[in-house]
Amino acid sequence: MVAACASAPPPAPTTAPSHSAGASIEPSFGEGPSASPSQQPAQTTGPGPTPEPAATAPGTPASSPLPPPSPSLSPSVAPSTPPATAPETIDAELSARLQAVVDASRERIPAPGLSVAIRLPDGETWTGVSGLASLEPVAPVTPDTVFAVASISKTFVTALILQLADEGLLSLDDPLSDFLPDFPRARVITLRHLLAHTSGVYNFFEHPRYVEEVFSDRTRHWRFEEILGFVAAPYCSPGACFHYSNTNFVLLGRVAEKVTGTPLHAQIRERFLDPLGLEHTLFQPDEATPRDAAHGHLALSGGFVDHTGPSLVIPHLSAVTVAWAAGAMASTPSDLSRWAHALYGGQLLSAELTAEMMAYRLDDEYGLGMRTRVFHGRRAVGHLGGIRGFENAMWYFPDTDVTIVISANRGIFMIDRTMRLLVRALFGS
Repeated sequence: MVAACASAPPPAPTTAPSHSAGASIEPSFGEGPSASPSQQPAQTTGPGPTPEPAATAPGTPASSPLPPPSPSLSPSVAPSTPPATAPETIDAELSARLQAVVDASRERIPAPGLSVAIRLPDGETWTGVSGLASLEPVAPVTPDTVFAVASISKTFVTALILQLADEGLLSLDDPLSDFLPDFPRARVITLRHLLAHTSGVYNFFEHPRYVEEVFSDRTRHWRFEEILGFVAAPYCSPGACFHYSNTNFVLLGRVAEKVTGTPLHAQIRERFLDPLGLEHTLFQPDEATPRDAAHGHLALSGGFVDHTGPSLVIPHLSAVTVAWAAGAMASTPSDLSRWAHALYGGQLLSAELTAEMMAYRLDDEYGLGMRTRVFHGRRAVGHLGGIRGFENAMWYFPDTDVTIVISANRGIFMIDRTMRLLVRALFGS
């Protein structure tokens, strides 16, 4: 089952947001396999592959602003100088090439279903889908099929914290102790450390008991205090290393609630989802997941195992609630393409904080709640997201104002290859 279409840009939101960067969140599922060795630092060891590339460094590396790449990056990832132009429109011929990539990628991965959205500078959005949202009952993927987007949720939390900074309600250099005084070392951990994954705080997804406790009962609803029960000894002193940690964003989610006195999901909806018209984006389980949402699958013995089944959230309640601010959201590629354009295109934050968010460190290519990567010589900013049975990539290309988003309802595969093929088809080889 395949489909492709292009749509005109949506109308501008009637209410502007205030002050107008899976990532994997689960052991064995996410960004690690998608990252080429030349682009990522060495991983630390743990109970299976780490949720994100987890690296240490002797100190916090210097930052380099986007879009120009740093000359200290290895030659294999340093961009060449491709034409900085995007297609003016996606005509029938280009649409057919893009759809061929989507269809071939789904078969190569293989995945039950694949959904892609490409947003051009004028707002024209091409969507291409292939395969099935669920195997039982059999249901095709459509452009409106919702996927669990995992750590792409972090980009919404990042935007929220930065808006609160723009509004003077907090500072990125505030110590965590101002908000959560009982958390270990809270006086020396700043909000900036949490956003940048340089806090040294232990990634609770790496705890030896995590997999057994989270997946033995898929209906369990995890609470904040229970999540922190997985937090073990820190990796390093704050600012002394980079180690991707989902705990950082669980803490940031609670900080946002403390500052505003409002639930996290309500803030994200009021500030971002409703003003931007992101009608297919939601924060699970506080908001209802569509019944026709994609099911999450893993490949096993030549087939697929459905990890969602009758669950009312995707992939299931335990995985979603334990992830919370680090990865509970669900969306469509089309919605995420609009989100990335607004966030990285400077519509949501002051110019100063947009620049701070997008200033990436050389050693780990991570900024504040965002990653950077290069595809066929074109530098992109955004995030990856992997949770049990789902993989996603959301990349915005600053030099051309183009966004490409991929969602698949199969976990553990190299999503970068599909992104490279789409970039090549869109811009030419």
